[in-house]
Amino acid sequence: MAAIHKFSLIYDAAEDRLAWIVEDLEGATTRLWLTARLCRGLVPAVVRLLNKTRADIAAEHETAVQSWEQAAAMTGFGKVPAVRAGALTTTGLVTAAHIRPSVDGMVLTFDFGAGDNRTIALSTTAVRQMLAVMHRVHLAAGWPVDVWPAWIARAAARPPSDVVN
Repeated sequence: MAAIHKFSLIYDAAEDRLAWIVEDLEGATTRLWLTARLCRGLVPAVVRLLNKTRADIAAEHETAVQSWEQAAAMTGFGKVPAVRAGALTTTGLVTAAHIRPSVDGMVLTFDFGAGDNRTIALSTTAVRQMLAVMHRVHLAAGWPVDVWPAWIARAAARPPSDVVN
């Protein structure tokens, strides 16, 4: 298992997939391909876990509070150089994603290849930034957006960017 500390998300129209390019502490990079089908299961699971962290919100205020927190998370977006795939980049199609809560966000583990995986711990801010890029990918690709909560669409009114770090 390789723990990763930095990542970028890029939509590849030719592959019609999301490329999650990750870098571990030694500088090794991996390109993880996420299909629309995998994202369709991943997004609701991430959103559910994110919502659990805000159980104190009254139902009638949830959309407004989540929209505000999403917009706030995007203020620091794009300040870190993107991870670039190189000639030695390992590449694999993600077959499963595992999510678990952490003290300040969540931990994602992506299974790919023959028993290989990559794990990343994300702060709540990084989770929200990841969701923003994934939402933009869904829109750009014409993928179904019915799995997305209303608050992400409101916050998505900000000018798009292709990379999240």
